[in-house]
Amino acid sequence: MFLKCFQLKPVLLFGGMSLAIGSSWAAQAAPGQTSSPTTHTNTPSQRISSVYQAFPAGVSPYYGSLLTSVYRQTHQQPLWTDQEAIHSFEQQLAEVALSGVQPQFTRWLAVLSRNDLTNDAREVVLSDALLGYLQFVNAAPAQGESWFYGTNGSRLSAPSPALVSRWLQAVNHGTTRSFIESLQPQHPQYQPMQKALVVLLADNKPWPKLELNRTIRPGESDPAVPQLRQMLVRAGWLSEADAQASIPASPPPAQPVATNAPPVSAPQPQRMLAPSPTTDSSSAPVASGPAEDIYSDALVSAVKRFQHWQGLTDDGIIGYKTREWLSITPHQRATLLALNIQRLRLLPDDMHNGIMVNIANYSLNYYVEGKTILSSRVIVGRPSRKTPLMRSALNSVVLNPTWTVPNTLIREDLVPKLRKDPSYLAKHNFTLYSGWGADATAVDPASVNWQTVSASAFPYRVMQAPGPQNSLGRYKFNMPSSDAIYLHDTPNHGLFQQDIRAISSGCVRVNKAAQLAGLLLKDVGWDQSRISSTLDSRTTRPISIRHRIPVNLYYLTAWVSEDGQAQFRTDIYNYDQLARAGWSSISNAEKFLL
Repeated sequence: MFLKCFQLKPVLLFGGMSLAIGSSWAAQAAPGQTSSPTTHTNTPSQRISSVYQAFPAGVSPYYGSLLTSVYRQTHQQPLWTDQEAIHSFEQQLAEVALSGVQPQFTRWLAVLSRNDLTNDAREVVLSDALLGYLQFVNAAPAQGESWFYGTNGSRLSAPSPALVSRWLQAVNHGTTRSFIESLQPQHPQYQPMQKALVVLLADNKPWPKLELNRTIRPGESDPAVPQLRQMLVRAGWLSEADAQASIPASPPPAQPVATNAPPVSAPQPQRMLAPSPTTDSSSAPVASGPAEDIYSDALVSAVKRFQHWQGLTDDGIIGYKTREWLSITPHQRATLLALNIQRLRLLPDDMHNGIMVNIANYSLNYYVEGKTILSSRVIVGRPSRKTPLMRSALNSVVLNPTWTVPNTLIREDLVPKLRKDPSYLAKHNFTLYSGWGADATAVDPASVNWQTVSASAFPYRVMQAPGPQNSLGRYKFNMPSSDAIYLHDTPNHGLFQQDIRAISSGCVRVNKAAQLAGLLLKDVGWDQSRISSTLDSRTTRPISIRHRIPVNLYYLTAWVSEDGQAQFRTDIYNYDQLARAGWSSISNAEKFLL
């Protein structure tokens, strides 16, 4: 009996399972162990009935009773004899540990990294970890949204008998490797993201520190500029030769900072994996001092390239967001990639036809037969009114839409404005109705004492008529949504020039709404002339589309672009904090990924 071999330590209830754990379970590799690649020749004994005696002190399986049952079914025979299957699983285990979504994966990885682990013990640890991974992979599509975008990560429970049976069948048929590989994300982004993760993880050189807590602009001087120069060289945005050439022969004459310079924006709440920001100083020193302290044109050009790659406004001004991203190390970026690799499990493996909106990238792509026929910038919900992750399907386009103000906006925005300015509704072409029923009548806003109207029990319905001021613009794209989320146009297209565009109340504003409407309506016989004449009439016209168009609102802060470069974006909703938990797995992950 396997269980007779257990030497139980204090029990911690974890994720609904009883985990016998000693202090060495969560420890990192043994002292003196290097981070060189780990290769194992797994040759367990023919029977493994006493394998628990070989475990390191203080370590017991997570799925003890289930593991016992599995090996009984296989007559105590080893299950891990395919070295390529072992390598593939250890790689996937390292990736999920780096993501930070479940601490138990970190513990399994730590045990597998130990030098004192016998082959028989490794056999059972691999099986124990696979049981947890089977449940994780199977439940991710349904529960991944809360796992990968929440604060608590995933919860482990026992895998179903059907899942365990599939694994054992693969072992019996000699197809363990293909079974293990089927557990990795199947999205086309997985392989390039995994390769980029390995490159970042292999970068072990010290990362420079940028001691800069204010915004600097081209031509200004600051003692932190030499650090900036070193960081740009280290990150590959500036060559050594260009770094030397970036130091002016002599500093320019002192120039006082203009008093009418734009004010420095206050730092936003921390969204990425950088040290907490300090408050910017709006006063900058004059552009004088040592030549190496001048923020010269060559440095500005390198910073602009970095900003463009990072999805920031490439203006060369080093503000809070640019400083934050410059300070993130390659290893920290690797954990971000690892977390986003797990998020791929929530995306369709191949978007052949449909609309994909990456909330974190403020981007929309419309695919038809696998080709991108439209790309557009978008505006998404502010952090206090997040755009939700969702899948739906467009079913109609509305020309000249009206806008009925949602209750949340009435409570939080409209009532406070009406108390300050009772004429607000008339100024912005809103109509006030006595209620929500079909028989509701128009009410004169001037007849209402807005100081006494309850924001939480607002008795009226407010609707904005079509026109140039309408908040939805000239196009609305309807799709079923329990949160009343949809795509729409906007009367203020200048906002699309901002790099941070999380400013809406939750719906998605589309910069190229006119082009999107034209593509959708062409399929039902509407040409541009007919669309234009309807728009000119200012008459609201809903038009059903022939085929429902799949829409996926998703959130990736890291991926690999078509040119092979890893891309990273600001975590506007603070969903990436899980990746911090992956930092503790970096040294162990290196052993299996490098």
